[in-house]
Formats: sequence, C-alpha cells, structure tokens
Amino acid sequence: MASTYYAIVRIAEHKADALAGGGTYVVDGRHAAEGGALDALSGQLRGWGEHELAASLARLRGSGHLWVAPRLTGGRSAIYVNALGLVSRIYVRSDELVARSLPFPDLDIPDEAQRTFARIRLAGTLFHEVQHYEGVEDEGAAYEREMAWYRGLGEQTADRLEGEQRRWFDWAVASALDSAAAAREKATGAPGS
Repeated sequence: MASTYYAIVRIAEHKADALAGGGTYVVDGRHAAEGGALDALSGQLRGWGEHELAASLARLRGSGHLWVAPRLTGGRSAIYVNALGLVSRIYVRSDELVARSLPFPDLDIPDEAQRTFARIRLAGTLFHEVQHYEGVEDEGAAYEREMAWYRGLGEQTADRLEGEQRRWFDWAVASALDSAAAAREKATGAPGS
C-alpha cells in the first residue's frame, strides 16, 4: 500500500514538473543565486512593511514548496501547481528571480526605477500565487487581491519617500498595477481596475 502511494506521489511530482516546463528544482542551499535573490526580496518586502508576504515566502521555502522553473513558458513569471492533490508548489521563473536585465531597456526610465518595478512586480506575482496556494481558486479573485496588494504597498510606502524617489516608486507601483490588470483581462476576459 505504501509503495503504491509513493508511486502516485512520484507521478504527481512529474506532472507538476511538466506543468512548470520541466527542469525544475527546489530552492535550497545548493542554489546560492536563487536563495540569495529570495533573501534579498524578503529583505525588501520587510523594508516595505510587507512582513506577512515575507513570512509566507519563508514558510514555503522552508517546507520545500517554493521551486524554480527555468523553462516556464507562456509569458508567466510564476505559477501555482497542485498535481493530483498530492504535490502543491509555487514555481518561479529563474530569470525573474535572478534578474539579469532591465525590464524596459528602450524607455527613458532610470535603472533603479526599473529595478524597483521588477521587484514590486515579482513580489506581487508571488503574492498572487500564494493566494492560490492558500486556497483561492478563482483567477479573477487572485488578481483582485494582487491589485489590492499593489495599492496597499503604494499607500504605505510612498509616504516614507520624497522627491524623485517617491515619483519613481509611484511609477513602479502604478506600472505593476497596470501590468496585473492587463494580465487579469487576458486570463479572465474581465477588465482589471
């Protein structure tokens, strides 16, 4: 009986890996770049006052439910997979986690503002997938929560910034919100706001 169960778990693991594009791996001590990138993102989240999301990501990582998907397709940055009700994981695309290039190289946007946008967008995307992991099945509802998270981040963080720093932070949040609204519309057919 136990061997049958473990065989089914292995099938679920293979199915989850396939849904995430194959070649996936757990974020652990053997992957310093990914682990360091997650540590940096968690530090940034705490700096923004987003302790709950930082704690959720730490729990997922510690329990082996946060994985890297180097070949995740479809323009996705991350995906939640629950295979056969036995394997539940959040996969994040490796090049999103370990950013190698600026998101808007052809726009006249300061590099640091682009990096801020990339961090905010990745954090929001992971927030979205955590919603699915925690039981939110409806894609539209997960996007609504993600967009509310961006708005809350903007409200609680912008007051601590001034001048150009605040201007570009506001731009990064608004751009992440627009990106999520467009993704919601694409995924559900309903306009996001």
